[in-house]
Amino acid sequence: MNRISVDVLLRWSEFWEQCALLLSIYPNRPTSISKDAEAKQVERRLKVLSQDLLPLLLENEHWLTDASVGKGNWAAIPWVGIFDSRESTGAQQGVYPVIHLFPESPIGIRLGLGVSVTEYRSQEIERATQVREQFTEEQCRDLVYVGFRDVIRGDDDRAEVGTGKFARKYSRGMIFERFVDFEELKTNATELTNALHVLLTVYKNWVDRQTSSRRNPPKPDFLDLMRTYAAQNVVFISPKREASYSIDAVSESGCGVYRFDTQTTVTVTQKSHDEKREWLRSNSGKGNRFDLDGTVARQMCYLQSADMALAADRNTAVLLDDEAKTAQEFIDLVRSMQTSYLYKPVILALVIEGIRDGELQDNRIEFDWLLPRFIARLKEHEHANAGEQQLAEGFARMANDLFWLHAYRGRGQLVSLDNPSATQIRKRISHARLHEAFWHVLQRPEFQKQVLDALAAKWWPEVNTLMSNSNYVQSMEQLVAAIDAQGFVFHPWQIATYVTALRTKPFVILAGISGTGKSKLPELVSSLTSGNCTRVSVRPDWTDSSEVLGYVDLSDRFRPGRVLQLASDAQANPSQYHVCLIDEMNLARVEHYFAEVLSGIEDRRPDPHGGFQSTALLSQKLPAEYNQWQEQVLPGNLGIVGTVNMDESSHGFSRKVLDRAFTIELSEVDLSLDSSPSSKVSQPLVEWSQDFWKCSASRISQVDLSNQLNRAIAEQATSLLQQINHSLVHCQLQVGYRTRDEIILFLIHAEEIRGLFRTRGGDAVDPLDLAIMMKILPRLVGGGNAIRQTLMGLIGVSVQGQPLVTEDETVSIVEAWISGGRAELIEGARLPRSAARLCLMWKRLEDGYTSYWL
Repeated sequence: MNRISVDVLLRWSEFWEQCALLLSIYPNRPTSISKDAEAKQVERRLKVLSQDLLPLLLENEHWLTDASVGKGNWAAIPWVGIFDSRESTGAQQGVYPVIHLFPESPIGIRLGLGVSVTEYRSQEIERATQVREQFTEEQCRDLVYVGFRDVIRGDDDRAEVGTGKFARKYSRGMIFERFVDFEELKTNATELTNALHVLLTVYKNWVDRQTSSRRNPPKPDFLDLMRTYAAQNVVFISPKREASYSIDAVSESGCGVYRFDTQTTVTVTQKSHDEKREWLRSNSGKGNRFDLDGTVARQMCYLQSADMALAADRNTAVLLDDEAKTAQEFIDLVRSMQTSYLYKPVILALVIEGIRDGELQDNRIEFDWLLPRFIARLKEHEHANAGEQQLAEGFARMANDLFWLHAYRGRGQLVSLDNPSATQIRKRISHARLHEAFWHVLQRPEFQKQVLDALAAKWWPEVNTLMSNSNYVQSMEQLVAAIDAQGFVFHPWQIATYVTALRTKPFVILAGISGTGKSKLPELVSSLTSGNCTRVSVRPDWTDSSEVLGYVDLSDRFRPGRVLQLASDAQANPSQYHVCLIDEMNLARVEHYFAEVLSGIEDRRPDPHGGFQSTALLSQKLPAEYNQWQEQVLPGNLGIVGTVNMDESSHGFSRKVLDRAFTIELSEVDLSLDSSPSSKVSQPLVEWSQDFWKCSASRISQVDLSNQLNRAIAEQATSLLQQINHSLVHCQLQVGYRTRDEIILFLIHAEEIRGLFRTRGGDAVDPLDLAIMMKILPRLVGGGNAIRQTLMGLIGVSVQGQPLVTEDETVSIVEAWISGGRAELIEGARLPRSAARLCLMWKRLEDGYTSYWL
């Protein structure tokens, strides 16, 4: 050990004098200690002295200190803590040197090294023993030489000091300790400073070794990791979220997997784990999880080892034997996170930044460590009301995302993922941890950056450039006013429906009678929201995709089509949202010239710039020099909008086309002068980022249904669609999962601007009613008894919420609608607009044939 200079010893004597002073005055403290009380003044002095003097005693750029005298009678043990920030930043975590001050008999201080009783609650002795085993024998001898007791392995008893539960907890967490009575404290400052110097030297050396091993930590083997999971009461959630599991009874050969709801246990052995790992390796590192094992409990055990994981599709087991591959699997899981809020991506970003900056050195993520960082980060993203409830929702629901595990304080009641609270989490969960393989790979800076970049690509554009919800509503109102001021007559709900449909899926059909603004609406919205709208006019002789996507001429040169060229232009200009307006779309048969585009829209995956992009549009093989066209996709910043006229000069739509689009009919016309636009001048629009337009999800599985509002919307829509399917079955036109998902996504987006769904007169319009008009009714076409039964059922559902029993009931409703002037809606009906259109379709059926189209 280096000798301590006389000057340093003299300066440290003041610190010990302040400790003695605190012991003298503490018994007479007031019940409530104010900031001006003498005890608080001494506390502040101890903080300043310890922070100033530590570098003189032992150089270390990571030193931090804190001190506390408690509040009134609450804390019976004042303390001074010394922290190396690589291991701990405060008394609630890690291992650190501490000075406990005991103002009651025996009066004195305990100088020692201990573990956080907050972090290692009920496991203080176990963690202290684990740390003690990591010291060398020489280090232990040095500590004993300067008066410390080896209370873990030595023969000395622990010092019986202090009273109450806090004193007992602190005592159980000590590794080495030295009790100094009041007289020695006042007279032996030099020896105490030397003892502290030895303690700090041993502690810093231990932290150095821990930090070095963390930079390149070895992956734990299967059973060692299961022992950790068992000790920390780690809980796994099954892929379909129907069951929860934990590990217990770990032996030398295997472990038990406990299922909470059935209270049953299955066994997994080290040998079987190794066999599964080799099976995956022999299958190129991938396999169906049910081929891995037919029991979900065993699947979860294997897939939470450090060698395997479940892919983002929740069905594929993957082998994690390569760091780059592991990082990519993690990025795929990050991109598949189900959330309509920023809570989960912000939490994950903070965790990765904590690893990167050395704040998180153990796979142990505490709620209260996240809280101040979470609030600060969300405020940067204009979420001014962010607080612990928002963190609780993200912290709890991330357990659904396959890489986030909760460690419980005991095997008791689990935290509700549907309705979590901060109190529940603090009481029941000690910390969260990442899947071990992903924690391991995130120690590498290059992989930290890749994951942070993936988070930024998907979520941060929406944060940095997108309007907050209130600004979005304001901007939509301004858009409606601007269109009105330019002399065009649209109901606010029509504009809101168009915007919401395009946000939900990048294929919208605008139908209706001529002269109602079908072509003008996309051009107006694009020009007023800093977008770009390009018109492509369809010709009747289009019988294939050559005009749309391109063709190879007689000179073997590729001639790109209009839509393919526009897709390339949009991809090259990601800062702007583009609309391809296919004018008079049904002058030719859509399924003939647009088949590849329709297929591409359905087969979408995340776009690196946000939103979703299609697969490559071209199926034909091009010469090598045209490879950029061969790989061209519909990017996430391009929407397809078609206008149609349903008359004798046009073709009808097949179900293949209708099922893939949102069909908006613009046929409500009021030619009275009172409906003409006013001459008011609209305010300048808030700048709209193209990122706003990008689809946030392509299917319902990518939406956070643990959010109560989202779940309520989804359940309402699903219940109605189940009723509708009972009627559609008569003509075999039932809707499937795709239609269900698109309706729910439309409704979730519509909820953000619910006030815009209104008529020019201010009457509310139900987005669910509009969704049925767009996605269900256009599919109804034909004649005969099957379509009659279907219409009768749907009229009942849309008017009174249940199918009609007799045809007389249907006729009565239709006649009432006719006598009321064939209005666009039936007042008081469950689905007013759908009900009116169904009555029209029933009336048309009198001629033996009916359809949705006017």
